[in-house]
Amino acid sequence: MSESAGKALDLLFYLARTESEVTLARLSRETGMNKATALRYLAVLESRGVAERRNGGWSLGLALYELGTRVPVRSLVVERVRPFVEKLARETGESVNLAMLAGGSAVYLDRAESDRSLSMRSVPGDRLPLHCTGVGKAILTLLPDDRIRAILGPGPLLRINDRTLVDPDDVIKEIDHTRELGYALDREEYETGLTCMALPLGLADADFYGAMSVSGPTARMRDPSARDRMLEALKSATAGAQAALNLQAKVAT
Repeated sequence: MSESAGKALDLLFYLARTESEVTLARLSRETGMNKATALRYLAVLESRGVAERRNGGWSLGLALYELGTRVPVRSLVVERVRPFVEKLARETGESVNLAMLAGGSAVYLDRAESDRSLSMRSVPGDRLPLHCTGVGKAILTLLPDDRIRAILGPGPLLRINDRTLVDPDDVIKEIDHTRELGYALDREEYETGLTCMALPLGLADADFYGAMSVSGPTARMRDPSARDRMLEALKSATAGAQAALNLQAKVAT
């Protein structure tokens, strides 16, 4: 392997180990690579989409998601969970999404919509913030608090609208409340007019931390009977999906 290729891979593996965007100064300090050299390699990686500059720092790029979908564990997750995603959309009449943790964000893996569901602006492959989405909050419940704080950073977090929590301490409290509640709730914090409920899915041994969600117009989700019905359907679908993933994990080992 050439020295240049080795250095580029070193940077990718370094970014993969960090839980949020990392500044050039920190990257240089922790890798021992001088800033000019690091920036030159990062620019090349950015041009290929495998690294990206966000919020004043660097993180892995979405091109790696495209490669990652070829990795058996992720493709198997989509394959195993898709029947439950599609069934949940049919039962609730709303949009259903499957997402996973990727770096410091949630990435949508799969999605199903009913004929009457409100069209969402996000599609599979999109990267979404963890602190203000249903799937993001559900994913965070799977992680220890020190890792959550590392992902969130010092703040303030990205404000999508006036409902978005931007103080990391407030988000930690929200995650604690989510664990007590038993499900994650996005109250128009990401998309105005849209309420989302989500539950976590995980395979810790495969380093997969994910979530399944059902989203609908807030006007419909406010109705207690409709909300309870959708929550029960979500719980059933998530339990079925988790069982399928657990079975696959046993077969794989």
